[in-house]
Amino acid sequence: MSELRIIKEGRFYDQHGNKKFALLEEGQTVKIHSWLNEEYRRELLVRVVNPSEASKDFGVRDGMLVEVDWEDLGFEE
Repeated sequence: MSELRIIKEGRFYDQHGNKKFALLEEGQTVKIHSWLNEEYRRELLVRVVNPSEASKDFGVRDGMLVEVDWEDLGFEE
């Protein structure tokens, strides 16, 4: 499950594994890593791909795992 998607709405998302947030901008490319909860299949763990400068200013780094709702993801055009 390593498909590329984009973030549809720029905002702060939960960083996986700690209590920090990650700023992902609209159009940010992410790579699907896995389902966060196999039973409900709504939230996904995604890896950030080449974060924007604004995201980097908030500590986001390439490959960082972030928790994202399925509805917040779109397809690259």
